Amino acid sequence: MAAPWAVFLCDCRQTLRVEPARLDLPTLHVQCASDPERDAPRFAELLRRERCTHALVACCTPPEFFAEMLGADGNRLPLLHHVNLKEFCFWPHPDSAAAHAKASRLLRAAMRAAEAQGDPEYRPLHVGDRVLIVTDLPQGVRLAEQVRAVAQPSLLLLDATLVAQGVPRWRLHRGQLLSVSGRLGDFHVTFTEAASGAETRELHADQVVLVTREAPPVKARTGCHVLVNPSEAALASLVARLGDLMGDFLKVVHVSYDADICAGGASGREACGMCLSACPYTAIARDPENHLRVRVDHLACEGCGACVAACPTSALRFTDPAPAAFYARLAGLLAPLAGGDGERLVVLFHCGEEGRRLLEEAGRRPLPYPATVLPVEVPCLRFVSAAAMLTAFRLGAAGVALLGCETCQHGEREVLLQQLAFGHLTLEAFALGKERLRLFTTASGQEETTVASLSRFAQSLDAAPLRWQEVAWRQTGNREVLAAAVGAFIEQLGREPGQRRLPPSQPFAFAEVNAAGCTLCRSCVNVCPVHAFQLDKATSSLQYKHFACTACGLCAAVCPEQVIALRHEVYFERAALDYQTVVQDEMVGCSKCGKPFVNRKALEAVEARVLSLASLLDTFSGKRRALLRMCPDCRAVAAMFEVEAGWEP
Repeated sequence: MAAPWAVFLCDCRQTLRVEPARLDLPTLHVQCASDPERDAPRFAELLRRERCTHALVACCTPPEFFAEMLGADGNRLPLLHHVNLKEFCFWPHPDSAAAHAKASRLLRAAMRAAEAQGDPEYRPLHVGDRVLIVTDLPQGVRLAEQVRAVAQPSLLLLDATLVAQGVPRWRLHRGQLLSVSGRLGDFHVTFTEAASGAETRELHADQVVLVTREAPPVKARTGCHVLVNPSEAALASLVARLGDLMGDFLKVVHVSYDADICAGGASGREACGMCLSACPYTAIARDPENHLRVRVDHLACEGCGACVAACPTSALRFTDPAPAAFYARLAGLLAPLAGGDGERLVVLFHCGEEGRRLLEEAGRRPLPYPATVLPVEVPCLRFVSAAAMLTAFRLGAAGVALLGCETCQHGEREVLLQQLAFGHLTLEAFALGKERLRLFTTASGQEETTVASLSRFAQSLDAAPLRWQEVAWRQTGNREVLAAAVGAFIEQLGREPGQRRLPPSQPFAFAEVNAAGCTLCRSCVNVCPVHAFQLDKATSSLQYKHFACTACGLCAAVCPEQVIALRHEVYFERAALDYQTVVQDEMVGCSKCGKPFVNRKALEAVEARVLSLASLLDTFSGKRRALLRMCPDCRAVAAMFEVEAGWEP
């Protein structure tokens, strides 16, 4: 490991069976403690003495304690990282050897991911104290009275019988809600005003609260709070939450955007746009200054990751975890332990909401499940791409599970289901069975059922279909990682399943080129955002890499000869992973100097078009017809001689 690490392990006053000697870790600086407040200063001294830049803490004492303690002497604070070994390892797994093996994997994965993670980027965000409460319940009116202690509330009453006392006239509205748009600090609420009939009005607020009898058709998000028949305790908790979200903040930039590889369009033609429909918060839109590209509203982004998984070119990338850190974590989890273990490992991608809560609850009760289930927390299951799922298998997982909310706060999971469908199709193509990849959802009260289902899944798996191989993550774009995974499947399984048809929603296509009509004009090469087409000048050939193609359709749209047709299908073959020649031609030498200057098909196409125009027949008549078969330099000289001889172009 490049960075000097120290690891602090707490056995919770000797209630956990943590034995540092049984852990397989890439550092000698491991301290086991029973009392964090007593033993943490010794850990701080270890960090200073060994000049460690990273500290990994496995302790239930709040992270703030370690941050304060390590920075107390004014020295540079080591980067702190935390892992939950108590609830994820030692409580739910009674077998000590299995618990230590899992702990080794989780600690090692955290270390690898931290070293590959870059620094975050932030945007300033100001949130004022304007709170709009939309309600058809008396609880909403009472909430306005409570909110006055921390903010300036306004009311939109959806029920004509409700009475609000003490609310200024200009902050009291009656009507029917139409929509809620915007983001924390800048919400726009449209409604039809009751007093004027059908007149539509718009209100602005820093935060919006909906307190209603039934779930409204409004998506909850940061600053937009939805409460259905809430209790008084829920209202009181919300008031505190409203106050916490007011003020000046630095909001993390969840997604980076590379316009150079975006498939949004070219040559004046819009294409792709998969991210636009994937985002549940309309945080991504066509750039008004360049409609062929997109613009990300970082202040509106909720960081669910759906756009990142949907983007076929990886022009959109998540920042934390960064792709390199994410795959480094996977590699750290699945790399063999010292001596080998031969376990049927399961990668469990879980969200930070219900997924994490279930695992924590399974540890506290405890609800035992196999220690071979290795958790990887993601912002939302939408973040998990087919590339991530199949890479887990490439690195030696026997199965991949996804664990998330029964009802996701980010809405429908269309992008996730598309990614799952491609993962299932790939597994079935290689005769591995789609049952190795499963989606689990859970909610409060379903803990025992979900853990039992997850256990049965892990126990039902055969041995891992692929063996572990160390990977140098030079490319971390979705398509490159996916192609590498398919390549590993072909190599290790000795199978090339061939063609599989796909629905248009999947961003794959085979671009069929009619070689007889292609003139090698480079139009397809110039517009392809992922370089699926390239022109090899040395061999005068057009080459195509099928697995890079994202089905944006730009090549077919701009082809002047109209000889490209897209077929929605994918080929699981070695040849599909690299460039293959689809059109080849010979170069033609200049009729004067002999230097090759154009390919034959292009020359013939130019001659046919030029000589078919009546207005140009005189220009290229007699000796001047040979001008078309000269290189640009010789053509210019020959044309000047014709002018001197009396020709008027």
